[in-house]
Amino acid sequence: MRNGYLNLELLSPTGFIGFWVLFIGLIFTGIMFYFVFFRLAQDRDSYKDRERKKLENLEQKKKIARLYPKETKI
Repeated sequence: MRNGYLNLELLSPTGFIGFWVLFIGLIFTGIMFYFVFFRLAQDRDSYKDRERKKLENLEQKKKIARLYPKETKI
């Protein structure tokens, strides 16, 4: 049974268009798998994160130095 206007056999998985839709879907799924499980799993901080952590570390050192000043012996 074929429709004159819609050739739905082309959209089946064994048809030309259906094969390419499945193929592109597999590639897209593979790329998303790479980004979600491998790329995001790596602990890489951005430049702003590194700078923020440096500033927080300096602030922490200043607060510790203020709480525990070094005694100078004369």
